[in-house]
Amino acid sequence: MSHRRSLSVAALACLFLVSACGGSDDDATTTQAPATEASAPADTEPAETMPAETVPADTMPADTMPAETSPTTEVALGSIIDVATAAGEFTTLLAAVDAAGLTETLATSKVTVLAPTDAAFEALGQAAIDAVLADPAALEALLLNHVLPAPQMAAQLSIFSNAVTLGGGSLPVALVGSDLTIGGATVITADVMADNGVIHVIDTVIVPAAG
Repeated sequence: MSHRRSLSVAALACLFLVSACGGSDDDATTTQAPATEASAPADTEPAETMPAETVPADTMPADTMPAETSPTTEVALGSIIDVATAAGEFTTLLAAVDAAGLTETLATSKVTVLAPTDAAFEALGQAAIDAVLADPAALEALLLNHVLPAPQMAAQLSIFSNAVTLGGGSLPVALVGSDLTIGGATVITADVMADNGVIHVIDTVIVPAAG
């Protein structure tokens, strides 16, 4: 009897021992840390080797945006009357133009003016100047004999043998060396630009041919 009890006790002890060992294994299994998902795959390219994204132009800082080119603004030169007045050597010519009522014409029309200087008018003599000023028709004919239709540069004029004036006359043109002559007057300063045309300064008043 005591021998059976001893076996039973031993069997129960073994059963409890097995149960205890099995429980430890289950606990160890359930407490094992799962694999970490944060681990990067071996073939992942390092961050520093990835190409940088291009910033769109409209999101660039203002100081890095290319500067816009401002359109070029042309400087106003003034009309032929303005340019001649500013030069200060055409007072007699301008007074004659005003007396003939041609100021507006020379200020707005696209023309070329052969402009005699004050010294050129003085060479005519005061008596001749007074006589012309006293005759409106003669004054207008004299002035229009110094005006050519359309702006014409000296280089353009030099290739022709004559130039037609607004007065209906024809002036001989010659190029002698570097000197350009028109109607017998020498061009002393060529291609003085104005907004509505060009001025060629001449040293002689070109008197229209009779008739």
